[in-house]
Amino acid sequence: MINYSQFSVLITDLSTRKSFDLANILTQKGINILLCDDLKGADQIMLESAYRKKCELLRKDTNFSDDLSKILQNHSDIKIVYFPIEEDTTLLVYNFLKQHQYSNFYHNLPLQKSFDTVRNKGIFSKFCLHKNLAVPKEYDFQTLLNMDDLPEELILKPKNGSGSVGIRFLDTKEDLLACQRLVIDDYIIQQRLKNPKDVEGAFFLFDKGKYISYYGHKRIRTFPPEGGVSIYSKCECKPELEKLGVKLLEKLEWSGLAMVEFLYDPDTDSYKIIEVNPRLWGSLMLSEFCGSNMIENYCLTALQKPLQDSCIQEDRYIRWFFPWELLAYVKSRASIPNFWHFDTEHTCYINVSYTTYWHSFLFTLYNIVNPAKLKRLYQKVFAR
Repeated sequence: MINYSQFSVLITDLSTRKSFDLANILTQKGINILLCDDLKGADQIMLESAYRKKCELLRKDTNFSDDLSKILQNHSDIKIVYFPIEEDTTLLVYNFLKQHQYSNFYHNLPLQKSFDTVRNKGIFSKFCLHKNLAVPKEYDFQTLLNMDDLPEELILKPKNGSGSVGIRFLDTKEDLLACQRLVIDDYIIQQRLKNPKDVEGAFFLFDKGKYISYYGHKRIRTFPPEGGVSIYSKCECKPELEKLGVKLLEKLEWSGLAMVEFLYDPDTDSYKIIEVNPRLWGSLMLSEFCGSNMIENYCLTALQKPLQDSCIQEDRYIRWFFPWELLAYVKSRASIPNFWHFDTEHTCYINVSYTTYWHSFLFTLYNIVNPAKLKRLYQKVFAR
């Protein structure tokens, strides 16, 4: 059995809920964490209080390599495992690895070629078509402009981006014409499947092209309801999605964590691949709550240590109560059944479970008073 005191997990992007939940899960499992970010003033005070730990300086600019080198040198007596939380930070780590070698720095990242392939939705769509993997049909913007009407309902998505920000539904030719002011080369246009709110997430851990584990979740509620961020989901494992995800990630020669999103296409009676997120997913808490041990096993694959067994429990749920479920409840005019029923035995709560109510409150308060967070909230609520 590995001695958890001999390594620490480096956690970046401390303002994100993923980092907060990850830190709390690891701490509860007895795994040391090393907080790294560029914090100042009130942000530093509030986040260090919420995390119950001091933060070391790691700037996401030209100082990144020097800052990371200093961190690794200051902790040369322990092994440090990098966790891919945000894509922009991981890109900086890739550049760091090209220039530096530290014997105490560990990770289980995919080859950068594979990482770059899935980050760009246009390149990824072409990769899947080349490998005979089913994806939504892609359309050329100029060709669509020359048509009298749209051939079907379409969706326009930024080639590089996450979540629902920047996505547009194209129902009419007027919707398409309104996109002419965009830098259209930065977007991809695809057919819009008939059930966009029913995206199914499949979560995988690989190690140098070898499949390790999988679990999935089924969205119950999203915000907005027609398709957006998942706010209430249930653990649900489907052999068909496991098979398709493994086939895709093997062709990518994947390593580490990946979330593959699928949509069922009733016209072809089959699932189609929507995208791959090469980072930690927003519902990561469910991976621990359902018994997958995927978070711990990522660390163990990075360290090349024996893995923990998984025992998936499918009667497990995850809710993102504040602010998204509460907003959905208000918009529904209080018509969501059993909304105020909190089943903590079978349900985990983002930013609440695995920590104390006080520290959950501090992190929530930070999100309420932080201007950047409020802007992000506004974009998600009103962008459409």
